[in-house]
Amino acid sequence: MTNVHALLYYYIMKKTTISTRIAVFIGALALCAAAASAQQPAFQPAPQPLQLQQPVQAQQPPQPAAYQPAPPPIQQLQPIQAQTAPPPPPPPQPGVQPGSVAPDQGQAANQAGGAGTANKPAAPKSGVVDAESSMRLGVELSSEALAAAPYLYYDNGKSPGVGRVAPPRNCDVYQRFDRAIVKPIGKTMPFTVGDTVDMLKYIRRLRVGDERACLVARTARGVVLGFAGKNAVVRLTDLWGTVTGSEKVVKSTPFIPLYVDNKKAGGAADVKAKVILHIDNTVVPFMHQYILIDKGSDAGVKIGDFFRITDKKRFNYFAEELVEAQAVNVTAKASTLVLQKVYRDRLGFGDEARLSFRAAEKK
Repeated sequence: MTNVHALLYYYIMKKTTISTRIAVFIGALALCAAAASAQQPAFQPAPQPLQLQQPVQAQQPPQPAAYQPAPPPIQQLQPIQAQTAPPPPPPPQPGVQPGSVAPDQGQAANQAGGAGTANKPAAPKSGVVDAESSMRLGVELSSEALAAAPYLYYDNGKSPGVGRVAPPRNCDVYQRFDRAIVKPIGKTMPFTVGDTVDMLKYIRRLRVGDERACLVARTARGVVLGFAGKNAVVRLTDLWGTVTGSEKVVKSTPFIPLYVDNKKAGGAADVKAKVILHIDNTVVPFMHQYILIDKGSDAGVKIGDFFRITDKKRFNYFAEELVEAQAVNVTAKASTLVLQKVYRDRLGFGDEARLSFRAAEKK
């Protein structure tokens, strides 16, 4: 420290007051700050931003060139040939009319075609059915339809049957291919293993003429598999209704499909009958419903015959055609008909049935 500095310090510390000393100290600090700021430049440029390096992209392998189909070869145009006029027809031979065939030409055609084509009959015209063809024009009744039709059993009102079906154990009704237990009504069962049996449902009793009959219908058919004591074990093979138990069992009646040609009835084939029973007893008739008429084979009725059923005669208006039915079961004094056509919404007891088409066997 120099003498000047020492004298200045002494003067400040000894000759001045405290406030003067503080002011001198602050002024010294301001001078130091001004000297420091004078040494730095007044404007500093902003720093440059950092540049990020771009990632290097992987080079993809070159794509193969697309397949270009070869252009089709150029077809050479064929030269157009000039059309020549057809030769004029030869003049007709004397004695032969235009459009006919000369005798020598017909003989040459027969020799070229052979003996087989010479004797072949001419083909029928379009829209004409050959009478000797195998085309069926009648009605075919299947064995199922014939077996399922209700029928009358004449035995002084007793229902048929030598056995009775036991109720099922674990269900309400039997299903197809189920095993049913048949208990004998008498002492023994007149069946053997392998026999075919029918199960009958009782419908009602009625009087036909002077005889009492029982109306029944087949509901199922089965085969005897064996015996468990006196009871027979039957496997059900066909069902036409519900089997719940208590159905009567009889020996099976075989049926074969029946195909008939329907020919218009007339002359001695006139059969008149009346409806004696509407089996289902519904208010409105429906297709494939069964009815009974009071004429059978004794009056000439055959399976497959068609009957037109009309209102019974009334005084106020003419009788109307109600339904058309076909015979599917015929007994001596009654027949079962199935409705094939329904024209009106009514059908009742006493309506008249008249034979309209006679069933004739297909030859």
